Amino acid sequence: MTQSPNDEQFSDEQDEQWLVQQHAAVLGYLQAQQVSVGEVPAWPEWDCAPYVALWAAEDPADPGYVGYWILAGDSSGSQAQPVPFDHLAAGDLAEPRAALAAFAKRWQQLAAQAAKGLAWQGSPQLAQPTLAAQGQQLARQAQLLAQLAADDDLWEDE
Repeated sequence: MTQSPNDEQFSDEQDEQWLVQQHAAVLGYLQAQQVSVGEVPAWPEWDCAPYVALWAAEDPADPGYVGYWILAGDSSGSQAQPVPFDHLAAGDLAEPRAALAAFAKRWQQLAAQAAKGLAWQGSPQLAQPTLAAQGQQLARQAQLLAQLAADDDLWEDE
């Protein structure tokens, strides 16, 4: 059973159902973004259901190795400000924890740019109506991702 950040219990069945839905959403996201990947495993490398999951996508040029990390927020529509979908080339990011920290760092940079009135292109895409609101949301979520990446208890098995 996964425990959500607000201490609500999410049953194993709910967790599995959410992850199946998220896998389909990840595949749709990659197609929409025209990101060429090999296989995307049915289960993420890390998740905090029902809020966010981190998926590893195989490098099509080097099967068996991670080519991209995909961060996928809730696609069910139940979250008021879901974590946006985004992707990063794996490069030197061999472990999920490093990938989550890299997303946090990237989002902090994008939020800082937004605070200066500079919009970004492509992912992450947020539903907020203004650049300032998008930047504020991204800054909050970047802070949360950074805290999750820094929490040793979450990464004991790594």
